[in-house]
Amino acid sequence: MNTNRFCRLHVFLYAIAALAVVTPQTRADDAQAARSAYKQSFINNDFSYLDDPTYQGNYLGERLKRLRPRSGVTIDLGGRFRSRFHNENNLRGGRRLTGASDQFLLSQTLLFGDVHLGDNLRVFGQAIDATSDGEDLRPRGSEVNRFDMQMLAVDALLLSDCEDREWWLRFGRQEMHYGSQRLIASRPWRNTPLTHDGVRSWWKLGSARVDAFWVRPIDPRQHRPDDHNFDTPDQSRQFYGVFGTSKKETVTRDLYYFGMTETDDRVQTFTGVPGGFDVHTIGGRVLRREGDLRFEVEGGYQFGRFSSSRQSAGFATVGLGHTSQRLPLKPTTWIYYDWASGDDDLNDGVHGTFYQLEPRGHYYLGLADLTGRQNIQDLNVQTSLAVSDDLECRVHFHNFWLANRRDALYTNGTAAAFHDPTGSAGNEVGHELDLQLRWSISPRAHLLVGYSYLWAGDYFDSPNIQGGPAGIAANGATGGDGEFTYIQSMLRF
Repeated sequence: MNTNRFCRLHVFLYAIAALAVVTPQTRADDAQAARSAYKQSFINNDFSYLDDPTYQGNYLGERLKRLRPRSGVTIDLGGRFRSRFHNENNLRGGRRLTGASDQFLLSQTLLFGDVHLGDNLRVFGQAIDATSDGEDLRPRGSEVNRFDMQMLAVDALLLSDCEDREWWLRFGRQEMHYGSQRLIASRPWRNTPLTHDGVRSWWKLGSARVDAFWVRPIDPRQHRPDDHNFDTPDQSRQFYGVFGTSKKETVTRDLYYFGMTETDDRVQTFTGVPGGFDVHTIGGRVLRREGDLRFEVEGGYQFGRFSSSRQSAGFATVGLGHTSQRLPLKPTTWIYYDWASGDDDLNDGVHGTFYQLEPRGHYYLGLADLTGRQNIQDLNVQTSLAVSDDLECRVHFHNFWLANRRDALYTNGTAAAFHDPTGSAGNEVGHELDLQLRWSISPRAHLLVGYSYLWAGDYFDSPNIQGGPAGIAANGATGGDGEFTYIQSMLRF
């Protein structure tokens, strides 16, 4: 690490120490109310706790919430500053394990304004400034977006009655995430979360809700090499679907259809024919709780067209968990098996590789981001421990195999990273250990420290994978392991 990077990291850590000093003391109920007000996407924030006359908290930014300049108008102003230092060893770039390493500091500033005009109309806007400093290699497209509009949307209540039924319409720029987020997520880990331009409508029927949407994604490739433009939607891609969910006390059920259409030649068949795609995914999910036991199952079938081939693919996840509030550290443990199909015959005119859409893969398939939800199997175990009310430890261990050895290993961005069309490299991709410690300094600030180690499997020892291009991938793996260390601070206001 050079001197400038070292100085930046020290400033970063001193800022964390300062946050700890100024953290106010207040009632536990007030702290929980303040903490839960912020959601993954800030368009879903809820600061109504400040309307409670018994609330006694006094946290950063609360004076800018629930402003009422006139009757019927409520304004919430705020934002977030997040800074994360990365040390990536043999994991830099879009493809991991190719010998690229780097150290750098990612910074993200979000500023939002939320204006409610009565109970039926709302305008939400959120600006973003995302930077990367100190790197030796070019930043990823997901790491930089200078002074741009992340969200700008209008919500309108079209129908409401006394039986807890509502019909809403949202149009404009918006983040989206649905259900488990295995297929659609805003990807909050990224320095530039995914966002879209389009329209969404939802119906609330008591504990059930049905969403329908049509959007165009904001393509992160426009942020490179120099980002000085206002983000525009990807005119060659459409994303649309219907998502229904029902949430009871012990069970959640989801049922959905998602379609994605790409008209530009951005993909190719295994025989090298470039083209677009038109894929449709039908699936569902059940999450159930029985006492201390947890159970989750999700899966779907995908059909349509992939370049000149017919699409026929699928994915499935099965998980069994256990939690106990009575044991020390209140452990919660899950065992999961994740599967996403690959192609077992590269020349039959049927494309069997599942196309992952816009998932939160980083959370489910390892923090090293080696693989996406395409042609993969992952048997993994995760445990979270409550060291204290403010300190949580998370351990996650993954075992990766290709679903079909003649298909490629795909990145978390859907591109083919490595490919041996002969299948002689086998399917043992590797193992990954993720360690994470999260300290909630206050309802407005946290510190996150993590370490990940990726053991490259026999697949990466193959001369075919270490050699030059083969099949649909560039290959060129080093055969070595990967290592990722990070420290993140976050302040909301």
